[in-house]
Amino acid sequence: EEEGNTCKTQKTSWLQDCVLSLSPTNDLMVIAREQKAVFLVPKWKYSDKGKEEMQFAVGWSGSLNVEEGGEGREGDSRKWLRGDHLSFAQFCIQSVVECVTSALCIPLASQKRSSTGRPDWTCIVVGFTSGYVRFYTENGVLLLAQLLNEDPVLQLKCRTYEIPRHPGVTEQNEELSILYPAAIVTIDGFSLFQSLRACRNQVAKAAASGNENIQPPPLAYKKWGLQDIDTIIDHASVGIMTLSPFDQMKTASNIGGFNAAIKNSPPAMSQYITVGSSPFTGFFYALEGSTQPLLSHVALAVASKLTSALFNAASGWLGWKSKHEEEAVQKQKPKVEPATPLAVRFGLPDSRRHGESICLSPCNTLAAVTDDFGRVILLDVARGIAIRMWKGYRDAQIGWIQIVEDLHERVPEKADFSPFGNSQGPSRVAQFLVIYAPRRGILEVWSTQQGPRVGAFNVGKHCRLLYPGYKIMGLNNVTSQSWQPQTYQICLVDPVSGSVKTVNVPFHLALSDKKSERAKDMHLVKKLAALLKTKSPNLDLVETEIKELILDIKYPATKKQALESILASERLPFSCLRNITQTLMDTLKNQELESVDEGLLQFCANKLKLLQLYESVSQLNSLDFHLDTPFSDNDLAVLLRLDEKELLKLQALLEKYKQENTRTNVRFSDDKDGVLPVKTFLEYLEYEKDVLNVKKISEEEYVAL
Repeated sequence: EEEGNTCKTQKTSWLQDCVLSLSPTNDLMVIAREQKAVFLVPKWKYSDKGKEEMQFAVGWSGSLNVEEGGEGREGDSRKWLRGDHLSFAQFCIQSVVECVTSALCIPLASQKRSSTGRPDWTCIVVGFTSGYVRFYTENGVLLLAQLLNEDPVLQLKCRTYEIPRHPGVTEQNEELSILYPAAIVTIDGFSLFQSLRACRNQVAKAAASGNENIQPPPLAYKKWGLQDIDTIIDHASVGIMTLSPFDQMKTASNIGGFNAAIKNSPPAMSQYITVGSSPFTGFFYALEGSTQPLLSHVALAVASKLTSALFNAASGWLGWKSKHEEEAVQKQKPKVEPATPLAVRFGLPDSRRHGESICLSPCNTLAAVTDDFGRVILLDVARGIAIRMWKGYRDAQIGWIQIVEDLHERVPEKADFSPFGNSQGPSRVAQFLVIYAPRRGILEVWSTQQGPRVGAFNVGKHCRLLYPGYKIMGLNNVTSQSWQPQTYQICLVDPVSGSVKTVNVPFHLALSDKKSERAKDMHLVKKLAALLKTKSPNLDLVETEIKELILDIKYPATKKQALESILASERLPFSCLRNITQTLMDTLKNQELESVDEGLLQFCANKLKLLQLYESVSQLNSLDFHLDTPFSDNDLAVLLRLDEKELLKLQALLEKYKQENTRTNVRFSDDKDGVLPVKTFLEYLEYEKDVLNVKKISEEEYVAL
């Protein structure tokens, strides 16, 4: 039994030993292990049940371009891929074969006017234990290879352009950050975008003619040597930040004392956060450009060394030269630029705690850190302090979800009055922390900063939580405002079921008390309206979903509004309308008398009476009357108790009225056989206090009724 359990665990836990990455546009997935990789692309296919669904198919598979070397030890490679933070030098000595350690799928924006803001193609960035970072196309063609440091690549992370939400927020540039055991390399996003485009064009021209050889533009990067820290496992590049005057004076006083010189303008700095050991979390600040730091003159001399990290040109090695040139290039190792020393400013010292991963929030104000004690710690990035801790999450995987409020779902407040017209203001933004605990097989969603748990899902114990933290590279403040494809923020890959599941959180879960309940009702009403517009062949499934939505609504007024929209729908048949109304009425009757809304109950009863009347009238109209002999004028006169002259006069009036009102302005799709739709029937009639009344309608509508 133990051997069987071990085999079963190995079959389901294979994904934990692989490097996995999914493009935020969901158009490419990369699974790599050691030297081999598989590129998966989504395709629409029919499942076993006959339902059309998206499935990932193999687009390319094979061994990635690696350095020449003998066969390495499989155990060492597997240990490295699991992320066991042993001695990096020891691993490199024991294994001479370079293995994949990290991968990213970065969609690049199209430059065509017709497809502005949309992805053109996806670049796969792969880091190796040899220190190389290689860039590939979706077909596995090597575009660019860079050796920026001779130590193994620990982590690859990307930041794409986002429009600042507020005027005071600093605009962040795009970049690709590469973490090494003792260094961080940041590649400028614009430079990387241009280089990758040039390399891809060169590949296409070389494939067409074989003679084209255009030198791509150089890569601009910065390289920082991280000091005063023992081990580094993960990092987060926060971006450029500017200190407030108070923080500027505080930092100057802490470093330079009361004699520190204070500049008029605060310096701009790039902030980096690392997790590992001694300190558990380290905060680094690299001064941007030639801006003078807020330090004393002695500290300024030291700071001048920190600001000496200039953008270096790194040329790419491309693979369409002659064999002799290729061999010469492979044998000649590229020059590796030295790193500029960067000392840790401060950290969270904890000698026993070892950090395992860090995940920056979308708004760059919070960061979640996991450690080997099974804790998840929430950090305030600006202040550098821990503000919350979750316990009992060993081997946790974390990610973020940022939800923008829909103004149509906002509940108007009575006190809100603006003389300028719009009292709602801009949309609010809520952030949720997603924690996957593989030991317990549970996925939790928490409202930050101090909010409660808003959702929990039972999932498998061998899943992988994927949070890219970026979108499309190559956009700016103009192109990012155009139409963009749907991008996921976070997803869960389940190797047992072979499925990829996304996590969606409604905004109202970030609210509390009555506002949250009303916002939830508005969200359900909006979801109901979208469901009523869809064309689904399975009406039973639609009816079940509508019942669940209307029963989940809490406030009676909102529930009445939802029922009115259901009864006004033209897509639902009569049976669905009757069943939904009857279900709602039965639910209200089963509630306690104190909590039942009499107005809503009476509204349901009245609508149900009208529906029953419509059913009876429809049944009468469906009956066929076969008259053998038509009525004569004398028989009609006797039946109506009229004289023959009065009958002839009445017939003439009816014929004249019929001729004047034969043309109708509105025709119903269901009114082919003269049967009035149930929607129109309910609009024309009302039932109150056991009295059936006809609403004020036009003559043509009255005749149709």
